[in-house]
Amino acid sequence: MSKDRDKDKKEGNPPPSPVSTDKCTDFQAQVGAEVTFLNITGTCSITKGNTKWPFSWGPPIPFPGLDNPAIYIASDLTVGNVYQYVVSCCSTASAPHNVTIKA
Repeated sequence: MSKDRDKDKKEGNPPPSPVSTDKCTDFQAQVGAEVTFLNITGTCSITKGNTKWPFSWGPPIPFPGLDNPAIYIASDLTVGNVYQYVVSCCSTASAPHNVTIKA
Protein backbone atom coordinates (compact mmCIF):
# COMPACT_ATOMS: atom_id res chain seq x y z
CA MET A 1 0.00 0.00 0.00
CA SER A 2 1.36 3.42 -0.90
CA LYS A 3 2.02 6.16 1.62
CA ASP A 4 -0.87 8.20 0.14
CA ARG A 5 -3.31 5.32 0.62
CA ASP A 6 -1.98 4.71 4.16
CA LYS A 7 -2.42 8.42 4.96
CA ASP A 8 -5.99 8.45 3.59
CA LYS A 9 -6.85 5.35 5.60
CA LYS A 10 -5.52 6.93 8.83
CA GLU A 11 -7.37 10.21 8.16
CA GLY A 12 -10.66 8.38 7.57
CA ASN A 13 -10.81 9.10 3.84
CA PRO A 14 -12.29 6.23 1.87
CA PRO A 15 -9.93 4.61 -0.60
CA PRO A 16 -10.61 5.32 -4.27
CA SER A 17 -12.93 2.87 -5.99
CA PRO A 18 -11.15 0.26 -8.10
CA VAL A 19 -11.74 0.37 -11.86
CA SER A 20 -12.18 -2.56 -14.24
CA THR A 21 -12.08 -1.52 -17.88
CA ASP A 22 -11.74 -3.08 -21.29
CA LYS A 23 -8.17 -2.68 -22.51
CA CYS A 24 -9.32 -0.64 -25.55
CA THR A 25 -11.73 1.72 -23.78
CA ASP A 26 -11.08 5.20 -22.38
CA PHE A 27 -12.00 5.45 -18.70
CA GLN A 28 -12.15 7.69 -15.63
CA ALA A 29 -10.49 6.99 -12.29
CA GLN A 30 -9.40 8.67 -9.09
CA VAL A 31 -5.77 9.13 -8.14
CA GLY A 32 -4.62 5.95 -6.37
CA ALA A 33 -7.38 3.74 -7.77
CA GLU A 34 -6.45 0.16 -8.65
CA VAL A 35 -6.97 -0.57 -12.36
CA THR A 36 -7.76 -3.96 -13.86
CA PHE A 37 -7.60 -4.23 -17.64
CA LEU A 38 -10.06 -6.77 -19.07
CA ASN A 39 -10.17 -8.84 -22.27
CA ILE A 40 -6.43 -9.17 -22.75
CA THR A 41 -5.65 -12.31 -24.70
CA GLY A 42 -2.25 -13.32 -25.97
CA THR A 43 0.74 -11.02 -25.72
CA CYS A 44 0.04 -7.33 -25.18
CA SER A 45 1.70 -4.29 -23.66
CA ILE A 46 0.65 -0.86 -22.43
CA THR A 47 3.12 1.88 -23.33
CA LYS A 48 3.38 5.64 -22.88
CA GLY A 49 1.29 8.00 -25.01
CA ASN A 50 1.98 11.70 -25.54
CA THR A 51 1.38 12.74 -21.92
CA LYS A 52 2.77 11.96 -18.50
CA TRP A 53 2.61 8.23 -17.68
CA PRO A 54 -0.65 7.67 -15.71
CA PHE A 55 0.13 4.42 -13.90
CA SER A 56 2.05 3.48 -10.76
CA TRP A 57 4.72 1.45 -12.57
CA GLY A 58 6.05 0.92 -16.07
CA PRO A 59 6.17 1.80 -18.89
CA PRO A 60 5.75 -0.63 -20.38
CA ILE A 61 3.25 -2.88 -18.62
CA PRO A 62 3.51 -6.33 -20.26
CA PHE A 63 0.72 -8.91 -20.44
CA PRO A 64 0.60 -11.70 -19.60
CA GLY A 65 2.54 -10.73 -16.55
CA LEU A 66 1.92 -13.14 -13.71
CA ASP A 67 4.62 -11.37 -11.72
CA ASN A 68 3.25 -7.89 -12.46
CA PRO A 69 2.42 -5.84 -9.36
CA ALA A 70 -1.06 -4.34 -9.10
CA ILE A 71 -1.62 -1.33 -11.37
CA TYR A 72 -2.73 1.92 -9.73
CA ILE A 73 -3.36 5.42 -11.03
CA ALA A 74 -0.21 7.43 -10.24
CA SER A 75 -0.39 9.65 -7.18
CA ASP A 76 1.00 12.81 -8.82
CA LEU A 77 -1.69 13.39 -11.46
CA THR A 78 -4.05 16.36 -11.67
CA VAL A 79 -7.81 16.00 -11.26
CA GLY A 80 -9.59 16.89 -14.52
CA ASN A 81 -6.58 16.16 -16.75
CA VAL A 82 -6.51 13.48 -19.43
CA TYR A 83 -3.52 11.13 -19.69
CA GLN A 84 -2.71 8.91 -22.68
CA TYR A 85 -1.48 5.36 -23.00
CA VAL A 86 -1.19 2.97 -25.96
CA VAL A 87 -2.34 -0.67 -25.89
CA SER A 88 -0.55 -2.84 -28.45
CA CYS A 89 -3.29 -5.46 -28.78
CA CYS A 90 -6.16 -3.10 -29.65
CA SER A 91 -7.32 -2.86 -33.26
CA THR A 92 -6.25 0.79 -33.22
CA ALA A 93 -2.90 0.05 -31.58
CA SER A 94 -1.30 3.28 -32.76
CA ALA A 95 -4.11 5.45 -31.37
CA PRO A 96 -3.76 6.53 -27.75
CA HIS A 97 -6.36 5.63 -25.17
CA ASN A 98 -7.18 8.01 -22.31
CA VAL A 99 -7.73 8.00 -18.58
CA THR A 100 -9.41 11.09 -17.16
CA ILE A 101 -8.62 11.79 -13.51
CA LYS A 102 -11.75 12.45 -11.48
CA ALA A 103 -12.22 13.86 -7.98
